[in-house]
Amino acid sequence: MFDKLFRLLKEHNKKTPREKKLKFYANLWATPIIYTIAAISLFVLAVLADLQMNAGAHLPSAITVEFKLTQTILSTLTAGILSMTTFTFYGVLAALTTFSVQFSPRILKNFMMNTVTQRTLGIFIGSFHYVLLCLLFISKETSFFFIPIIATLLTMTSMVTFIVFINHIVTWLQVSNMTDDMKEESAIIAENLLVEEMDSYRIENPNSIKHQVPGADWESHSIMVEKSGYVQTIDFISLIKQAEKDDIVVRLEYKVGNYAFQSTPLIKYWKKNQNSIDESKYWAMVEIGRNQSEVQDIEYSLNKLVEIAIRAIGDNDPKTATRTAYQIGDLLIDISSMALFTPYLADDKGDLRLIIHNLVFRDYIYIGLASIRHYARKNVILTVEILKVLNAVAKVEEMNHKDAIWEFAEYTTRSLEVDFIHSLDREKLYYTLYSIAETTGYLDKYDKLVNRMVLRIEDDEDRDELMRKFPLDHENEN
Repeated sequence: MFDKLFRLLKEHNKKTPREKKLKFYANLWATPIIYTIAAISLFVLAVLADLQMNAGAHLPSAITVEFKLTQTILSTLTAGILSMTTFTFYGVLAALTTFSVQFSPRILKNFMMNTVTQRTLGIFIGSFHYVLLCLLFISKETSFFFIPIIATLLTMTSMVTFIVFINHIVTWLQVSNMTDDMKEESAIIAENLLVEEMDSYRIENPNSIKHQVPGADWESHSIMVEKSGYVQTIDFISLIKQAEKDDIVVRLEYKVGNYAFQSTPLIKYWKKNQNSIDESKYWAMVEIGRNQSEVQDIEYSLNKLVEIAIRAIGDNDPKTATRTAYQIGDLLIDISSMALFTPYLADDKGDLRLIIHNLVFRDYIYIGLASIRHYARKNVILTVEILKVLNAVAKVEEMNHKDAIWEFAEYTTRSLEVDFIHSLDREKLYYTLYSIAETTGYLDKYDKLVNRMVLRIEDDEDRDELMRKFPLDHENEN
């Protein structure tokens, strides 16, 4: 038992501060327990001051409270705080129901882990425990000072907290604030994973270590998945260092967020010598659980934004869908600027040690916008907004993935399922598409795509007007 406890403590110490915080505050009872312990400690100090040290007898009578009045105050405050706590829990449940129905069940955790939500519950429960304990254990008829004063101050704090919490719920129900929070969360995950954890180990020029990439799989050794579940976290740094010690090359068969099936290969490794390998060390560096976790999973966090946009499309709320798409585009720009898209990670000596399932930029575009495109395929206006997002991403000076952007823009335009498009809508569509083609350098493909679409127009006047506004001769110009 002690070995298991020691191993759990050791694994806990290896976690990053952010991971520890997410694990701890994922439980709704965590903060209330801390505040309850603080309230009990405050109760003990107040009782010692008033009953043991008899502080009330040494203070002016004007600022002390008699026994009966103290009991009356405490009994009244106990009922009042309990009522406010009940209303607070009702507000939490109402907010959770709203988030689950209107937006996404996966957003519930974000609301519950919010600092204001946690502290509100903690203050109410802690204050209730304080006044209840005071009411139960005060039986000595004497003058009191600290016990009633602290109880009154805690009640006033609870009232202010209640007002702040109501404002917090109203603020959180505004989709703009919610999407901002989702976007910031995704940006933090991307920075922690792509920059702080992996950036210093990535190989900028994959061709320089091509000769170190292992050959056939039959030469490898496999570490199997012991229990099915989602890959929640991977300790990339420890994997690289352990592979360096064992002088092996490791390849991960799953990425963070994948569902790992029991008895399938989790890790494959290639040995350069005949030394024995302690496979349990590598298994311990991959955490598998029942649910997905946002600690390292950019895709999971990004999908929260996607679900908000999809729900907005279903509820005929184009403004929310558009704003969410803009947030996704902003996040794509952040990812493109901070990530070096290579699957090879090397040790300090430059030797290949770890091969991962790496997402490239076109994968992030697909994850962020493909589902929105699918549900907006019959809506020309939303499709144009998606193209505007791609156009904004393409205009970033440091953007080196213009081919992926044009590919998705063409894919989005081809996917439109509208029998009739008004000429004004076509102008907006073609103009935005032209801007993307001009930025990415695919004007020739733009000509072919738009020409194919224009030829489908049955109205001769509309077709001639569009041909006049959007001449398709860019291939000859180049």
